[in-house]
Amino acid sequence: MKIIDGHVHIGKWSSVFLDYETSVKDAVSVMKSAGIDSAVALPCDTFENGKLLNEIIKHSEEFRFYFACWINPDDTALDDFISEYGSYIKALKIHPSFQRRNVLDKSYEKYFDFAELKNIPVIVHCGRWKEIAGYNFPLELAGKRKKLNVILAHLGGDQPSICTSCAQDIRNKGLKNVFLGTESVREFYFVNEVVKTAGADKVIFGSDYNLGLPQMYIPIVESLKISNEEKQLIFSGNISKLLNIG
Repeated sequence: MKIIDGHVHIGKWSSVFLDYETSVKDAVSVMKSAGIDSAVALPCDTFENGKLLNEIIKHSEEFRFYFACWINPDDTALDDFISEYGSYIKALKIHPSFQRRNVLDKSYEKYFDFAELKNIPVIVHCGRWKEIAGYNFPLELAGKRKKLNVILAHLGGDQPSICTSCAQDIRNKGLKNVFLGTESVREFYFVNEVVKTAGADKVIFGSDYNLGLPQMYIPIVESLKISNEEKQLIFSGNISKLLNIG
């Protein structure tokens, strides 16, 4: 079964994650050993977009990474980088908790315009800090921008009650442009409820490497009480469509 890891971090984290660092070479080794066919590569919070892009291009013959640009509106070099390397960008990543602003902040608007223009998805970190990283903000964004595909990381909140509530809200609101990433999900049993509620066509496999390992999370999808065809959607089909890849 083809597997695309939809959420892989490469580089160095700040003290929030104890300055942990991994290289593209490290990531290639881990992905290959887990049987991953390709992956969406996102920088860590201290790692420059340009540095990551250069590194994954350098290793492109060893493994296929799709570059996701980290959006920090305070980065004065970001707009020039996007202007020059926009053709390499397959997704945008927004981390409200690190940037200390929710996804509806006006500073993000021009980047959403870019994502709509290029028809690429926006990956939004969702967590338990509801005032900043609550899933309600990206759901509101998706409701306002119907042409923007939004992937809610951690199934909308990385906690069973939050994730199941998020799936219900997506279904109730009829948001066809919202998807849920499985990265860092630990309690495998509630993922069945999320898939049952939102649908397998709304869920995307992600490991959150380098904070997690694909081998830890692949069995969660394999254990779901759904058909193999639906598992294939989660493992690679859904993200392939969003990235416009074969």
